[in-house]
Amino acid sequence: MRTAEIRRRFLGFFAERGHTVVPGAPLPTPDPTLLFVNAGMVPFKPYLTGEAPAPWPRATSVQKCVRTLDIEEVGTTRHGSFFQMNGNFSLGDYFKEEAVAFAWELSTSPVAEGGYGLDPDRIWVTVHHTDDESRALWRRLAGLPDERIVARGDEDNF
Repeated sequence: MRTAEIRRRFLGFFAERGHTVVPGAPLPTPDPTLLFVNAGMVPFKPYLTGEAPAPWPRATSVQKCVRTLDIEEVGTTRHGSFFQMNGNFSLGDYFKEEAVAFAWELSTSPVAEGGYGLDPDRIWVTVHHTDDESRALWRRLAGLPDERIVARGDEDNF
């Protein structure tokens, strides 16, 4: 599956579930703490922090991003990483349970039905090491065994 098809399926999946498709923002950002957009949530930061009311309860986007903080992981001292991040955002509408269910459905639904068709037996997920609720949701909703739900700390919970 090509990148354009992954994007198309992602945006279509979430649009069908009531998310507004929001165009990606420009790479340079008006956020004074950043030079460039470095994550898909950056354009939504005013809504997530409560600085501004969200214009929609659910949104989805494909955001171009530049990162230099993880230069030792993905680049060199003279190169950063440029990528597109697919994101779905609940702006006060739903929380972990629906987010886990959406992620599992999109990932494991057959390609013929608009999903990615990934083998459920090969999927591993990460949760924050303090988030027992998410661990339980992945077990209950996706049927994942504990050994495929990996707890990570702040340093490496991507």
